[in-house]
Amino acid sequence: MRRVALSAGQIRALAAGSPVDVDGVPLAWPDDDRRVLRHRSEALDSDPASAPYLLHVLLDDDRLAARIGCHEGPLDGVLEIGYHVSPAYRGRGVATALVGDYLAWLAGQGVRRVRAAARPDNPASLAVLAHHGFARVGEQWDDEDGLELVHEVALGESEAEFHAG
Repeated sequence: MRRVALSAGQIRALAAGSPVDVDGVPLAWPDDDRRVLRHRSEALDSDPASAPYLLHVLLDDDRLAARIGCHEGPLDGVLEIGYHVSPAYRGRGVATALVGDYLAWLAGQGVRRVRAAARPDNPASLAVLAHHGFARVGEQWDDEDGLELVHEVALGESEAEFHAG
């Protein structure tokens, strides 16, 4: 499996409902995860330079296994991530590996702190966050997801080495 960052053009095309070529793989976005494209397009409208952070896909040969990205580009070295694993890949450690790989990439980009929010009824996501050292720092209300528990982790050289290994 390989993680590939989507360009601004690819994000916009997918949001418009058009399939795109990603590393030689024709990619159409799954209907159950389309709202992320709207959010990432809005982030591009606000800050075109945020594109490298917004949406990365995990490809398994020619299939979309998962996606990860940020709600927007870093603000003062801090950002919030979100991820989604395709149903056929759940329960196999994909999210744990993907989050670790992405955190290492973010550390290499100079990101110092990462936030993530998960619903309290999502023990799998909460376990992924705990595995990577995220600590709960509060709660928030999301109009689409309801109550979310907010977690944060500090990134640095030792964390980048841990997550990359």
